[in-house]
Amino acid sequence: MKGWIFGSPQQKTWTQKIYRHTSKFQNPLHQNYKHTQTLQSALALDPGKVFSVVVIVGDSTFKTPMQDNVVYSDGYIRFIKSKKQPVISDSQVMAICDKIESGRLKPSLKTHREHVKHVRTIVEEKQRSIDGKSCPKCGKPMVLGTTRNGENQGKQFWGCSGFPKCRTVRQIS
Repeated sequence: MKGWIFGSPQQKTWTQKIYRHTSKFQNPLHQNYKHTQTLQSALALDPGKVFSVVVIVGDSTFKTPMQDNVVYSDGYIRFIKSKKQPVISDSQVMAICDKIESGRLKPSLKTHREHVKHVRTIVEEKQRSIDGKSCPKCGKPMVLGTTRNGENQGKQFWGCSGFPKCRTVRQIS
């Protein structure tokens, strides 16, 4: 990542700003939460035995406060070392490694393409189920509004219910 990064744990997407260019990306905390839940389920681990850490690599700067588990590339070792209480034994670690290795697909271009296709399908299904009625910025419901003044007076639009904190607007086509 480069540039400035804006986001909070609750937001669906975070923003990256490089000079005048702005782009959005999935909140890595949300993505990592799904990963930890999958690991807990697949490996039959208690929630207190899996810790989430998001490592941002590159020349970027957080412009909003971040949680302790969101770190730059030089901070993940400090985060790991801060966990001093053993939660699983060495034999359990070996058993988990064996279980992961035995269930892992062979890395190849084909498995990568299948994974990307699977993720895209999930995202498309989610978008269809939302049907465009939630804010792309914060995830809150969009509400129907009418412009009160200006050249668009009387026209309807979809506005975020989180207004004035979130000012996302979608035009009705």
